[in-house]
Amino acid sequence: MTKKKIISVVIAVVMLFSVTATPAFAADGSEAFTGYMKDALNKVIGAVMETLTGFINRSITDKGVAVDMNDFVLSDFFSGTDEFLSEPAAGACWSLGYDTQSLVPENRDEYNLYLGGFVSFDNGLSNKVKDVYDDMKVRTIALSDGSGRGTSVFATIDCIGMSNTDVREIRARLADFAAVNNINSINIFSTHCHSCIDTQGLWTQMLRRIPGNLLSAYAGLGEVQKGVDEKYMQFLFERVALSVEEAVSSMKTGELTFSRKDLGGEYFNNKNRTSATAVLSELTKFTFTPYDGSTPTIIANMAAHPDVVGLPVKGDDANGQILSGDYVYYIGETLNKAGYNFMFFNGAICGIYIGRTPTNDGINLPRRVDISIRYGREIGRILLAMNMTEEEIKSDPFLSSTGDTEEQMNSENYTLWYKNWQPVSEEKVEPLLNVRVKSIITPVTNNVVLVSGKLRLVNHTLIKNGKNYFLPTEIGYVQLGSHKVVMMPGEVSQDLVAGGASLTKDGSINKEDFSEKTVFELFGKDAIVFGLANDSIGYIVPDNDYCMGLFFNHYQETLSLGKNTASFLMNSYEQLAAEVR
Repeated sequence: MTKKKIISVVIAVVMLFSVTATPAFAADGSEAFTGYMKDALNKVIGAVMETLTGFINRSITDKGVAVDMNDFVLSDFFSGTDEFLSEPAAGACWSLGYDTQSLVPENRDEYNLYLGGFVSFDNGLSNKVKDVYDDMKVRTIALSDGSGRGTSVFATIDCIGMSNTDVREIRARLADFAAVNNINSINIFSTHCHSCIDTQGLWTQMLRRIPGNLLSAYAGLGEVQKGVDEKYMQFLFERVALSVEEAVSSMKTGELTFSRKDLGGEYFNNKNRTSATAVLSELTKFTFTPYDGSTPTIIANMAAHPDVVGLPVKGDDANGQILSGDYVYYIGETLNKAGYNFMFFNGAICGIYIGRTPTNDGINLPRRVDISIRYGREIGRILLAMNMTEEEIKSDPFLSSTGDTEEQMNSENYTLWYKNWQPVSEEKVEPLLNVRVKSIITPVTNNVVLVSGKLRLVNHTLIKNGKNYFLPTEIGYVQLGSHKVVMMPGEVSQDLVAGGASLTKDGSINKEDFSEKTVFELFGKDAIVFGLANDSIGYIVPDNDYCMGLFFNHYQETLSLGKNTASFLMNSYEQLAAEVR
């Protein structure tokens, strides 16, 4: 076997592990392993992985792929509001516009579409889209505080993730529109849905592309096959740009309110990063009510993977090949029925999945999509009922209806979501909107990510400075009245937000303390996190708990930019916090 064939096989194995890693596969296994033995085994595996992938990375040229640091020019970047206000401007008033567009082409058979998020032997390593359960959407809000400093745009795409390169492509299509309409920032988020069309490329016939792309990398022969369906991405760019234009064009004045409710741990499940002990179980809601009596908009934020429908499992007819917006779609469906528009931002979701519903509440749900439906509709009702008493909920037929049969409700494990319900207050939000976005050049040391970039399996902009590699990404801060939002570009460990065991010497695999401050320390304990913001750089885990060991809660590292990503980012956020104080 030739050297190139050997490398091709090794890359395929490493990449296959990276994209097939699931909570079940990565979760703690036999009780026979002590914590010490698990850490020791992970470190050995990690050392082997680093050596092996390092050899592969050095064997592949970056010619034609990496941009020299001196030649890199940042384009299509919006920094936010030029001036920060400490109080509302005279005569200030909120304005909000809303739009949503389907991202499923009517003629989808003309595209080469695969779901992004999982590849599994259970479906023959093929997650080609066979059918559609519901929809894949982009939801957009355009927001202004009436101060004359411009309009800020926020669009969330139902997808596994969007690279910063693709985010800037969307902005490029909106450049003229943004200039005419005084838009100060365009921010693109992902729900990280594992059952929507692959927008990153790691789950679309990856194993078939590696040999040809290797040949191109080594010998310059043949065309590089990009991971995504480029025709589809053009369709997505156009639809997202259209949604932004429609949202801006539909802006109306109105009132903005805020509510926050702690749902408790049962709605969230930390399956596969148990060294991280923080639990962000709050559901936040901004509600915009137009003065003209037209449709109000609920803007929701919580932290949980929409990964249920896309996981191929035996006995499920979806087989990881039927498109769905997962629980996010069904939150929206519920709010729409109640007369609201729906906007969603996912949070710090590293290792965090939905809870409560996977227990099925004593109800047999044979299809995985039924789990997402149940969870999404319940979260939707909670959003509607946050400020209501239990008696008010019971007297509302829409809210109190569960859709469950009397037999199901009488089962031993059944519980009503509104039992012993405690309402929370709804406060008016002052018309004050400050936005600051910063572009940063982030080091990349993970050889798996570098190989993916060199073989163009993902659409990152790879920058080279000597022997070192970097990616341009973005961090951001949004202030709505007194409420602070931190925009983060990947799947963030909740310990990095709120503090937790994995930041400590005793709780981390490398037996060191994490060196930087947390989000709460920098921005306050009430800060809200919007994750996968303006980029999808993978998992962000503490340096001191980083190990390429694959098993026992450490598979995330295979899809992280590198060991020092968290400290680099948190140091950057510390600088940002100093700017916006």
